[in-house]
Parts: sequence; structure tokens; C-alpha cells
Amino acid sequence: MQSTDIIQDWHIHVYYDEGSKSTAEAVRAEVETGLPGLTIGRMHDKPVGPHPQGSFQVLVPNDRLAEVTAWVALNRQGLTILLHPNTADALKDHRDYPVWYGSAPKMNYKMFED
Repeated sequence: MQSTDIIQDWHIHVYYDEGSKSTAEAVRAEVETGLPGLTIGRMHDKPVGPHPQGSFQVLVPNDRLAEVTAWVALNRQGLTILLHPNTADALKDHRDYPVWYGSAPKMNYKMFED
């Protein structure tokens, strides 16, 4: 068994495309008001890193994980969301440890490979 002590914090990536961008903007605004104090990244309209489409990121401290996952489950407005821990292994974080809300898209893991 692996210890959860390796988890530094968590990321939520909210995915969107041209047709769902306004919904993503609304969810982002609701994160700001409904989950104050979290660090919210900017919206990326194109793929960034391993993410295959537009997204924005939310940094979730360990002590807020339960609150945030419950909020996301009820308020994602049909968007696909990736939740993953941040450990010392970014590939495993995205490939082996993810929790998906909605359908998981095909990720681009090439950036993590040697």
C-alpha cells in the first residue's frame, strides 16, 4: 500500500471546447464565489500539457478536498472534470491516479515520457 503522505495537494482541470466555453466561464465564476480562497488558473482555449482540449485549473489543498469534490459533483454543469493528486510523479498523477467527472478524454502523456 502506498501512503497518502506523498500527496502535496490536488488539481482540478475543468475541460471545455468552443461550444461549452460560456458554461466553463460560469463554472469558473461559481468556483470563485462558492469555494473562496482557492487558486484558480486562467482559461486555456487550446490544449496545454497533457490536457487534450481547453481547460482551467483549480489548486485544492488537502484539507479542502472533501468540500471541493462534493461541490464539483453537484455543480460541474455537465462539463468533464479531471481531479488528480500532485505527488512527485506527474505521469502517475494524470494517468494512474485520476478521478473523472464525466467522460475521460484521451490524454497526451508524451510530455512525461523520457
